[in-house]
Amino acid sequence: MADANAAPAEPFDDFRRIELRLGTVVEVNDHPEAERLYVLKVDLGEEEGPRTIVTNIKADYPYDKMMGRRLLVVSNLKSANFKGVKSFGMLMAAEDREMGGDKLLLLEPSKDVPNGTLFMSGLESKGLRCEMKHLEKVTMKVAKVVDGKFMGMDIELPEDAPERVIALIDGDKAIALTDGNGCVMTVDGEIMDGAPAL
Repeated sequence: MADANAAPAEPFDDFRRIELRLGTVVEVNDHPEAERLYVLKVDLGEEEGPRTIVTNIKADYPYDKMMGRRLLVVSNLKSANFKGVKSFGMLMAAEDREMGGDKLLLLEPSKDVPNGTLFMSGLESKGLRCEMKHLEKVTMKVAKVVDGKFMGMDIELPEDAPERVIALIDGDKAIALTDGNGCVMTVDGEIMDGAPAL
């Protein structure tokens, strides 16, 4: 039974458990035990140096499209072991395949901002360790914004926002995924409106 005295959840409360940071891929290697996986080194601007991140996007992004790429990382995700290689984060991408499309596109910033920049749309992170079960509660989608509306919901954007934006959705509310200073998360190609981003 729920506690009747518990404070109601704030809008986008599940999202506040996640920390999304911008990074640059500085090294790309094939996984030694899994031909479909990359082992990346991603610079998130941290003192300890680039993080190792294992990802399964090799079929969609050849080496030359990964090296030097700016992308968004779930930086507080619990580490995971992929066939003997430990991964310390997860890349964010939008995918429309379950909608009948054929695209998987990595999220990228609309402007050049420093590695480590936090993309929390002005919301404060709870500073907790994130697990996949927490990520699965968050709804993020990509779509074109038409007449100030994202999939029919009002959304505020900077004047120079890209054609497609990533937005957080909570019920009938949508807010753009931004750094809070005018940089918006987008994708680098055509994809179906409403494609989930995770």
